[in-house]
Amino acid sequence: MRTYVAGFAVGLGLLVAVGTRSSQLDPNAYGALAFSHKTGRYGQASNHPTRAEAERAALARCAADDAAVLTWVKSGWAALLIADGAYGYAEVHGEGASREGAYAAALKSLREHSGAGVKTAVVICSGDKEPTASGR
Repeated sequence: MRTYVAGFAVGLGLLVAVGTRSSQLDPNAYGALAFSHKTGRYGQASNHPTRAEAERAALARCAADDAAVLTWVKSGWAALLIADGAYGYAEVHGEGASREGAYAAALKSLREHSGAGVKTAVVICSGDKEPTASGR
């Protein structure tokens, strides 16, 4: 699963990124992002065979009674950017979809509501496929 979480420490300029990598997106996998307006908590899910399963997993990981699914993605990337008092989210799909594209689209969404700095960035892919050996 490709999940990238970045936290920005105020005043320190510290960026922490956590992730795993694999070679390609699985075109049949779903991912989802959930968010709680009351608590600011989020949940993410990737590599699920259905949209409903991905959404349930994201809601469970958010673990807040007001949690709601913000977006889901199939064969693509989704991003959630959280700032003080605001957030933005987006997804990108299909050929040419990238982590960077999802982040940029989520930043555009955030900027429609706030100019505050990003405190937390969560970027997920719908799912990974293990690389296959070719020519063997």
